[in-house]
Amino acid sequence: MVAAVAALSASRAAAAPLPSDKVAEPAIVGGPNDVEYLRKIHAHVHKRWADNFLALIGQNLAVTNPLNDASRVAEADVVISAAGKLVSATITKSSGFAGFDDAVPEVLKDSSPFPAPPQASRSDDDNLHLHWVFARDERRCSGIVVLHVDDPLELAIPKLMKAGRRDEIVARVVAARAGGVPAEPAVTALAREWLIGSGKQPWITVKIAGELAGRGDADAIAWLKSAVKKPELARAAGAVLAANKVAICPLVKAGLEGSNAAEQLTAAQALATSGETACAAGLIKLFESPKSKVEARVAAATALGPIEDDAAKASLAAAAKDEGNAAVKAAASLAQIRPGAGRAKMLSMVRLLKEPSIELRAAGYAGVVRAGGDSDFDDLYMLFRDTDARPAEATLRELDHVPTEKATQYIAKLMRRPLVPVQRAAAQLLLKRHAKSSFAAFKTFLEPPAADAELRGMGLVAADDAKLASASADPKLGIWVFRTLLARGERDRAADWLLARLPAMQPVAQADAMVEWLGSAEPPTATASKTKH
Repeated sequence: MVAAVAALSASRAAAAPLPSDKVAEPAIVGGPNDVEYLRKIHAHVHKRWADNFLALIGQNLAVTNPLNDASRVAEADVVISAAGKLVSATITKSSGFAGFDDAVPEVLKDSSPFPAPPQASRSDDDNLHLHWVFARDERRCSGIVVLHVDDPLELAIPKLMKAGRRDEIVARVVAARAGGVPAEPAVTALAREWLIGSGKQPWITVKIAGELAGRGDADAIAWLKSAVKKPELARAAGAVLAANKVAICPLVKAGLEGSNAAEQLTAAQALATSGETACAAGLIKLFESPKSKVEARVAAATALGPIEDDAAKASLAAAAKDEGNAAVKAAASLAQIRPGAGRAKMLSMVRLLKEPSIELRAAGYAGVVRAGGDSDFDDLYMLFRDTDARPAEATLRELDHVPTEKATQYIAKLMRRPLVPVQRAAAQLLLKRHAKSSFAAFKTFLEPPAADAELRGMGLVAADDAKLASASADPKLGIWVFRTLLARGERDRAADWLLARLPAMQPVAQADAMVEWLGSAEPPTATASKTKH
């Protein structure tokens, strides 16, 4: 380039600076994340473009030379790698003179390598994309802006998450929503990627681990295997492992067959839904031992129920006839009932409904639903006269497995019972089912404000937008606005609520919200009589 300018200078008529050569170059401007780097890279190129090329043509060529035409402006798209190497320089708008245009890529090549661009300024391909204006007037090479070349959100989210650029992901999804893009599938992709790595975090919960385990996350499964040995987590963690076909017996067998009563109870709770024959002998021994605590025997009975083992069945059958302890008898009676067992088994449980023992009555109500689904609600009329919450709670646990409209209506009826634990359990099921026809009844939990914070939160499903806005500012109720919108099926609004507050939430709250988003898709319409466990 310098040689070409020197050759042209031999034929110049007279060299004279342009008026614009005496005017200061405009300052470099840009966004807060880009401007510092733009100043660096501009300084890198300025000495070759302005101090060398423009200075040479100004000093050595006539003002009438095409290169000194003050109107010459060439625009280029420039790509620089993460390491600062020039990837490409493409003229996108010609100055009208090839000699001027050709100088641009030459200057850029001579300037390479550049300072490494910051990650925040790079595009999804990990390169820095610039649009650069090279002018013969006072602008010189100050017209430089960062171009963000974005992949579609579903492709960009995994890349950006891997790079740790969570704030940028949220900003992009917010921008997409502002542009009218539906929340799906972007927020679902965001939620799935957000949870990656949660299995290694100290704040992980069973709910979070369960979502991850369903996707085969090894860290989450390892955490759950450890959690089944902890009394406060054993039952929930065991249920998740069992649902994911992970053997639990090898993890807890030593504790089950040992002499430590607390470890035996924890092991039995962990095995509640596993149905693993390998631990049948240990559970039978615990269940039949008169020295074992009642709580442990009840847990053992529950765990024996799903096991296909003759000895387990015989042990439960014998205990169901034993009048020695009502709680143990109740647990054994219910454990014998398989889901959808039919009318004969259902009638055997109806006989327990008038028992004086609260445990036996609770088992009877639960057993009727477990055996017959929604086919015999008429026999449960005494449930609405019971002043103890346990029978209704046991019934609701079984109704959770009966996805019919008739069962939903019965749950709504139970929610009207003046027992807070029953109201809470019934309301949770109705929200889970997106039972919109029942949501008006939730208003009673708001007016007057219920004493139970969880009921107040669930009551928001009946609130208007003004009350939702007010609740959003309440630390105790805020997340319930998100849950309310999910339960109503207003997923776009729920997504907007979450995206606006996500940066300020604690990591565990962020992850919990992501799990709730993923698990809140509306279930298929229930049939009139289908029973499923």
